Amino acid sequence: MKDHAAQLVRPGSHVRCVDVDETVVVVLEPYSPPNGVAFVPASMEALAFIVPVTYPDAAPDTTGFYVKPASILLSANSQSPTSTSEASILGEPWRKFSWSSKIFPWNPGVDTLETFLATIDGRFRRGN
Repeated sequence: MKDHAAQLVRPGSHVRCVDVDETVVVVLEPYSPPNGVAFVPASMEALAFIVPVTYPDAAPDTTGFYVKPASILLSANSQSPTSTSEASILGEPWRKFSWSSKIFPWNPGVDTLETFLATIDGRFRRGN
């Protein structure tokens, strides 16, 4: 799993994996989402999502993903993005984006952490 996570590195960022019980929290630092101008700040300190230790047979957590800072706002109206709430992971405050990914059911022969990140990027492209 950590080899797959390492492939998520983007220019100017790094990936770290934190073992938490029966899961691994994958953290991409910093994270510049597509359509970043729709958010304040446009570039985020970090993006995180939770992956079960049974990956790739089991999908990453489809209930949501997390960004820092937890105070992220929509630039158009200074409101919190839709379907978000403050949450604590890794002992720190984050903003959780609740969602239901469209790529599921998960296919371990096709889907990877890269395809999962692509669905997260899609959420940011919508700009809400």
